[in-house]
Amino acid sequence: MSTRVLSGIFIGVLVFLAACMGDPAGTVNYHRVGVVRENPMRCIYTTDDQGNIFIVSSADFENRSDARDGDCCLVDFKTNFSETLAEGVYDAEIYQYDSVAVWPVHAELTDTTVVLEDERLVTLDFKKSVYLEGHFFLQARHTNHQEDQKDIYHLSYDPERPAEENEKGESIYDLYLRVTWEPGTGDSTSWVSTTAFTIDSFLEHTRAIESGKGKDRVNFRINYADSFNADTTACVWAATDVFTLRFTN
Repeated sequence: MSTRVLSGIFIGVLVFLAACMGDPAGTVNYHRVGVVRENPMRCIYTTDDQGNIFIVSSADFENRSDARDGDCCLVDFKTNFSETLAEGVYDAEIYQYDSVAVWPVHAELTDTTVVLEDERLVTLDFKKSVYLEGHFFLQARHTNHQEDQKDIYHLSYDPERPAEENEKGESIYDLYLRVTWEPGTGDSTSWVSTTAFTIDSFLEHTRAIESGKGKDRVNFRINYADSFNADTTACVWAATDVFTLRFTN
């Protein structure tokens, strides 16, 4: 099982992008997840592919009435990283902004031995996951999804359950994702959705344990219902590869 180290930005250390992002005279298009902040102005915190944080905004975005501090989004923008609107905030043309649903993490594990009413199956693409500004973004693939159906995400863990140790003696914590739905209308097709979780309570819980062992990081994976058994009375569980978040302060 492979491990992915996520960006080293636990508890908010900022690493701003410099001219190495590309030719300052050229404009580059980006499609990113982001978190809205109101300081130093209404702006969007986002990351590059290496997990370095950078911040963008525009005059139009400052005047949006549908964006609030802490909102999560998918955003398409272009910039040449040569002009700033405030200290550390790059001027960008933001031409697509879509809200992303945000869900809590529950410190009480659901009953993983049963199929929930209206449970849905998903596949998680852990390579597209990002930890940003206290939020953990996940991309889920649905094989059968109506465009206007409502997906309800429930991510939980058992704080009393000890972590599993891998062959290197590292602790691996387990979270469990359940997805239920409210039907929509129209035809069903394959679908890819992005959602976010306010995961810092889980990270602080595991940090307290791991830092007591002299560790500077936390490792976890997400278990999810990948299929049902033959008579649809139980879920067959799959798991992502391991995510790693380093502590930075």
